[in-house]
Amino acid sequence: MKKTICISIFTFLTISFSHAQDRTSNPLLLQTWNLNKLDTYIYTYEKQDGFEARREGIRFQKNGKITGNLSKSVLRYDALEESNAKNGKLDRYIGNWKKASDSTLTIVFPYNTNMTGTFVISKLTENELKLRKVFSADIEKKLDSIRKTKDISY
Repeated sequence: MKKTICISIFTFLTISFSHAQDRTSNPLLLQTWNLNKLDTYIYTYEKQDGFEARREGIRFQKNGKITGNLSKSVLRYDALEESNAKNGKLDRYIGNWKKASDSTLTIVFPYNTNMTGTFVISKLTENELKLRKVFSADIEKKLDSIRKTKDISY
């Protein structure tokens, strides 16, 4: 009897812990997020009820769809303030997202490549979402050498 209870408790805790580590299935992700800060390939979002006209944002939906309030520029590596100053108006784009692993998402916007790619969810709370863009191994190696020379870190 004691052995059965111990096994069931252990199984319950194991399942609970593994489910808690799965950030891509977290219901907190399925909200509207407006861009708050953009560092070197790290996007910090804050929860909002809807998109703000002059701020970039994304909205995750259960059916694997994602809506983005994004700028039209293809290459955007500047700070948030510079991109907003250049582009007064943002456009809405529809894309898809899917779970790549427990903490990794793949996002595809067919008509806008700003947010297309693979992202690691480095932080997900009720009010904040941090996504770090992931690159291929050879590009990561180049970025690592740049980070070392410019003292940039994640």
